[in-house]
Amino acid sequence: MKKFLFYILIIFLVSNSIHSQKICPSHNLKIPDSIYNKLEGFYIEERGTVNSHINVCNLISKKSSSFKSGIYSFSLTGPHFPRRIFIFYNSKIFIFKSKGAFDSIGVLQEFIDCIKVLNISESDRFKYLEAISNYLQEELGQTYGAEITKE
Repeated sequence: MKKFLFYILIIFLVSNSIHSQKICPSHNLKIPDSIYNKLEGFYIEERGTVNSHINVCNLISKKSSSFKSGIYSFSLTGPHFPRRIFIFYNSKIFIFKSKGAFDSIGVLQEFIDCIKVLNISESDRFKYLEAISNYLQEELGQTYGAEITKE
């Protein structure tokens, strides 16, 4: 019985790892300290603390390891932390408060605000909108443990 449970655990861990690699193969994107500090401040404001590393992924070029103007997903390490997005454009950052897994309309509304705040060019708007569409598709059906309730 112990062997069986051990194999189930291994299968679960491997499948979870494969799924996260499909969504974003490079979670170790190097970002400037100033950007990391803003993301950390975002979590501190929302949660009161940051008890984990923040993973960042370029949504347009998921294999890219350089940080430049673009749209990125970020989350704390662990399976129960939903991915969020931010846009870095012309040396300014816009962090989306809405979570794609739970509020796709909120994400789209924030994108419209972001376009105005960051003055995003028309050609970049379409690239970012496509990345947001893909992000929302990947988040569709994700619960991040929200369906677990106390009995």
